[in-house]
Amino acid sequence: MKLRGIFYDILIGLPGGCLILMGMFMFNAVLSMLIPTGQWVMLVILCVTSLVVGMLARLLRPFHGLGTAIASGVIAALIILYLRLGSMSGAGMGLAIGPAGMLVAVGFTILGAWIFPHLHLRKRQKTDKKQTK
Repeated sequence: MKLRGIFYDILIGLPGGCLILMGMFMFNAVLSMLIPTGQWVMLVILCVTSLVVGMLARLLRPFHGLGTAIASGVIAALIILYLRLGSMSGAGMGLAIGPAGMLVAVGFTILGAWIFPHLHLRKRQKTDKKQTK
């Protein structure tokens, strides 16, 4: 039974990991048309997309969202590792496509899955206080 849950986490984490990188590249391309972007901007965009994917994983799978978020982050980190090993050394994306990007992808997806229930709980507590007044 446990192996089946891990399999589903990985199966749902595959498109989640791809979504993290596709979102990062897409938003970087659109933003670079407006203003010049660099490595730090790309890393910030990676942080935001990882956080959003972690929150979406927790939203869509309330009980198993953390496992799905971890799988999404690990798959994104593996894709980043593949891109790093396959690219030339002077590609200009060393910060986002490197060890920092791998850590950000895993860390922020976990943070997004962890923070989503806490934000939802605070919202519920505020509405409960308004209803009691």
